[in-house]
Amino acid sequence: MSQQKSPVYETALIEYGNFMVAGITDRATVESDFSTWWDRLYQQLESGEASLASQRLAAVEKLQKVGVLMPDADDSGFTYTAGFIVPGGIKQVAALGLTGLVVPAAFYATVLVQGAIRPGQPPAHIKAGFDYLTSSFIPSKGLEPTGVCLEVYGPGDLTDPNYRLYLWQAVTQPAGQ
Repeated sequence: MSQQKSPVYETALIEYGNFMVAGITDRATVESDFSTWWDRLYQQLESGEASLASQRLAAVEKLQKVGVLMPDADDSGFTYTAGFIVPGGIKQVAALGLTGLVVPAAFYATVLVQGAIRPGQPPAHIKAGFDYLTSSFIPSKGLEPTGVCLEVYGPGDLTDPNYRLYLWQAVTQPAGQ
């Protein structure tokens, strides 16, 4: 009987300034299928006049694709945003016909994960990566998660088993330290 080895994760701590995301935002639960947000995002970009839709699609091809989990102000739940980091701020958000979200500057614990992402199939490697950050890496550094989480997508085919993306979890020093 062979035991399954735990993955070896590539981790880092980074500081990142605030940034704006243009996308589709909605309330979510841990059971949510986030692929539906991405479907809605691309439907929004493709809607309207054909030439405008093609301009929007061409514009987002050059932008960093991110998924953003943000806790509600009262910690009663969270929202998920499927979108793109827009360096042009609110003007670029409006030009894309999307909703803007400002992600606050933070110190982030990051982990690189690998695996396919397919609609309707929960990506176990993403859950495992976030679990590793919150249960092992972050506590080992004496930090606490804030609840803000990012999926930072890399280039390539999402359905490839070797597809790689970074997961970011905002962290802070515990009170009193």
